[in-house]
Amino acid sequence: MTQRDLLSRSASLLALASIAASAQSDKPWDGSYAGVNAGGARNGTCASSTLNGATINPASVAPFPGRYCPSGGIVGGVQIGEDFQTRRLVWGVGADLDAWSAKGDNPSLKYAGASSPPGTYAYSSKLSPNDFAIVGPRIGYAGDLWLPYLRAGAIITTGSRNSALSYTPAGTTKSTASFSGGQNFKSAGWAAGVGTEIGLNGAWSITAEYLHVNLGKGSNSTTACSGSASACAAFSGISLDSMHSGFTANVFRVGINYWFRYWEP
Repeated sequence: MTQRDLLSRSASLLALASIAASAQSDKPWDGSYAGVNAGGARNGTCASSTLNGATINPASVAPFPGRYCPSGGIVGGVQIGEDFQTRRLVWGVGADLDAWSAKGDNPSLKYAGASSPPGTYAYSSKLSPNDFAIVGPRIGYAGDLWLPYLRAGAIITTGSRNSALSYTPAGTTKSTASFSGGQNFKSAGWAAGVGTEIGLNGAWSITAEYLHVNLGKGSNSTTACSGSASACAAFSGISLDSMHSGFTANVFRVGINYWFRYWEP
């Protein structure tokens, strides 16, 4: 092979590579992707519960269980999606599955007064879901290396959503009576927010996203004692009143995606 032939072939290969790169960059945000994400969530809901009854001394039970407003938690999981690009317009649909790590409220009170049976009263409540899934569309503006977008969709959550109060008589370790509180939040709602995605080397990109989540308002309730007739006889006329505000949260996550059709012309 002569030097002239070598130069000619090299020029041809460079031209083909240029054409392939140009074809890929025409629609850099078109295709399917999958990735992982992590971040934090700040809960905006509160709950309060109190024992009421003619025989209850309000001063003795006022601090318990009281008002509970969790501050936040850690979220993280995976996401998949499919986008379509027409010139600078990108639209598509995505789905996320994330775990939500947040502390519950578990105060206890050892009561020795005469207005209600002496013993240990243990309260439990969790005002954040265990995990959640978000499914919905997104629409954005396609830059060469970045994609700002708007997103909205339905959110479905799992995990316990009720508060409860259990009573253990003094000198024993087994609960004999309980009160089931109201529902803290619904299992489904909506999420909406904004984000941006930035292309990295090759088929990878990074994302930053903010979402506002709303799961509606849980049910307030007034519940009487649940247990054996003998155990609940001492709680005659006593109830647990539970009140909840609507569940809202602000979620901020960062993530990384892999675009499966990046190398297709």
